[in-house]
Amino acid sequence: MPSTGKLRIIRRVNFLVSAALLAIATISPALAGWGMPDPITDQAERIEDLWIFTLIIALAVFFAVESALLYAIIRFRKKSDELPKQTHGSTAIEIVWTAIPVLIVIALFSYSFIVLRDVEKKASDDALTIDVTGFQFSWEFVYNLNDLGKNTQPNAEGQFSIIGTAANEPTFVIPVGEPVEFRLKSNDVIHAFYIPNFLYKLDVIPGRDNRFVITAKETGEFTGQCAELCGLNHALMRFHVRVVEREEFDKWVAEQAGARPSVRQP
Repeated sequence: MPSTGKLRIIRRVNFLVSAALLAIATISPALAGWGMPDPITDQAERIEDLWIFTLIIALAVFFAVESALLYAIIRFRKKSDELPKQTHGSTAIEIVWTAIPVLIVIALFSYSFIVLRDVEKKASDDALTIDVTGFQFSWEFVYNLNDLGKNTQPNAEGQFSIIGTAANEPTFVIPVGEPVEFRLKSNDVIHAFYIPNFLYKLDVIPGRDNRFVITAKETGEFTGQCAELCGLNHALMRFHVRVVEREEFDKWVAEQAGARPSVRQP
């Protein structure tokens, strides 16, 4: 029959295993998507890959540290009143536990820089450009008729805008499978342009034009919002983006260009 000490260890191990299984069962739905919204752009997929890479490294470090801790607790637990053998440092171990974090930081920095450079790179000449203005408390999306991407008419003149109001959340439209550049600016305070399915957020700052490029890979309607507390009605700064085929996009542009411009509601 196991001794009292061994029974105590067995109970602890059973508790830890049961707790681990319960945690896995609880978070398994989130793990199906790694806890992230479904990426709908090429750039979002790169960002998701970076997130997964970072998470894997974090989990590896966590399990390595916890395993070492459990090993030390069990292997070097007190067995008698005799003073155990003492260890006074190890140069090799100290080099290893210094080198590994340095390598991890270098890997994370390099990968993050590459992904960020791809997301914020200058748009190609055939990209659709949308000028986005954040204001208290909604959004304005401006399309220039001579900068509509693949089917642009170089000599086209004019523009149209989609302007949100306190009572009406704006919806803008982009074509699927084509690069779209967003140029962001604010006329009042700092806002943040955020569409969860883009897996990306960029500040909208007065006096500074920020920009980023995406290429949507699936059609549908998705919700965005301001992600920077910008005043009492911050919660009203929601908007929607519809991703459609190019033919439907051209039809929508023709309808908007022929309609009367919207009027911003105070």
